[in-house]
Amino acid sequence: MLSVKYSHEKYQSFVRDFLNEYFIRRDHIRIIWTFAPLIIKLWLCDLTNIVFLVRDHCSTSNKGAPPKDVVALLRSLILMTLSGETSITKWVKTLQTNPFYAVLSGFIPADYLDTHPDVNVDDIWADTLPGIGTFYDFMDRLIQKDRMLHKSNIIRKHRRKPKSKQKKNQKYNSSKPSVVERLVKRVIKYSDKPLLDTPESTLNIILKEIFVMPSAYKGILGDIKKFNIAGDGTCMPTNASHYGKKICDCKLERGQSCDCKRKYLDPSASWGWDSYKEQWFYGHAFHCFTACNSFYDLPIHLKCVTGERHDCVTGVYALTELVKLYPEFGFYSAVFDSGYDSSYFYLLNNHFNIMPVIELNERSSKPDSRSDLYYFDEKGIPHGKACGHKFRNWGLIKKSFRRKWLYPLQCDNCSKCPAKSNWCKYTPINENPRYFTPVLRGSKQWKELYKRRTTTERIWNRINNDFNAENAVVYSRERRTVRVFLGAFCCYIDAWFKESSLTIQNIFPNLPKLTA
Repeated sequence: MLSVKYSHEKYQSFVRDFLNEYFIRRDHIRIIWTFAPLIIKLWLCDLTNIVFLVRDHCSTSNKGAPPKDVVALLRSLILMTLSGETSITKWVKTLQTNPFYAVLSGFIPADYLDTHPDVNVDDIWADTLPGIGTFYDFMDRLIQKDRMLHKSNIIRKHRRKPKSKQKKNQKYNSSKPSVVERLVKRVIKYSDKPLLDTPESTLNIILKEIFVMPSAYKGILGDIKKFNIAGDGTCMPTNASHYGKKICDCKLERGQSCDCKRKYLDPSASWGWDSYKEQWFYGHAFHCFTACNSFYDLPIHLKCVTGERHDCVTGVYALTELVKLYPEFGFYSAVFDSGYDSSYFYLLNNHFNIMPVIELNERSSKPDSRSDLYYFDEKGIPHGKACGHKFRNWGLIKKSFRRKWLYPLQCDNCSKCPAKSNWCKYTPINENPRYFTPVLRGSKQWKELYKRRTTTERIWNRINNDFNAENAVVYSRERRTVRVFLGAFCCYIDAWFKESSLTIQNIFPNLPKLTA
């Protein structure tokens, strides 16, 4: 049965004793000074609460071999991420050959029992070094991997790479029309019901309980009662092949292909459009919410979806999960780019009492090419400039929060301007959430809030480049999700390290200074 094997204080005592024996007493103090930041970061990071968060995903039976310490396993994965290693196999070899990383992870070094035959392993709180499969099994428990479901979905039809390219700065949208409207209405209707578990649900809870809430109590995230957030997504290609493996018996000639189902290593991956690089990618898309008021760029919620899904559709799910995950927070505003510029996404923010700060989409806010043919009177009714006739009110379009106006009938028999009677003009109504926002678009407050949107870009840069979430050779959505969350955990550990005044000499008071 899973339980807390030793406290964080005992881990600190274990690290102090073993590093002192392996390096300080043997005059290898240069290693301690060189890796002092790593020692301090893990010294400050208490991960013992993860036992209570993942206990439901482990066996309750006392039979068989006792489980490895999950705290040490997570700590070792975090240390691997901080060290820049991306391969689990290479990391296990590093733990076996380098006692420094083994001790800092919380494991007994491989050669310790050989050099100390009189020591009983039961007298030491720490576990022996785990194998490669132990790490992968632990990662599967973090993401609630359903092996049977994964095997049933591993065969699907082949999806070819789209040939046509999207326009510049345009996001790929494979969703059905009005999908955001239907999703928002469903969320509002069933807002009192709990959400279904997703593969990243446990990891988001770990992110909250171990990293976000302690940081909030330290004041790193800002005022949680007036909390400002920013959301954005990123593209994450997979290392699995998009061709798949043929399992049919079709006899094809050279240049021919069949539409039979194929076997895929990453069946949940799909083709998506990277609007920044302006190219197609095969993989997944990740969405992140960050704390805008924090001096550090810190994520508070992460979500993984297929690569073809539009950001606005993902934002509906992610925002709903975020609000229900953090009832302790009072969300004040949410900042998004033009990809989220949908009337019903504004309504969803208003439903959660969040002020949306969203840039207008250029394609839906272009100036009217016929603006020189009409003018508005004091009541807001359009009139023709040449003839002065009033436009015809053709009714209200509730779904788009607009009113439709038709040009006057006299336009067909008039030669003063090129207008026709079948032309139309749309005007927003007062209830239109896109134009009449709680924070006036273009105001000083709106600009101050919107400029913090870049926190999401910086956090994705750190996760992908500093912590190698994108560079890791991973062939499944679940493995990639774990790598992304490990990068998010490291962002908080770095922030705690910068806020702390702890030095390596506080941990080792008798550590001699390094001389040239």
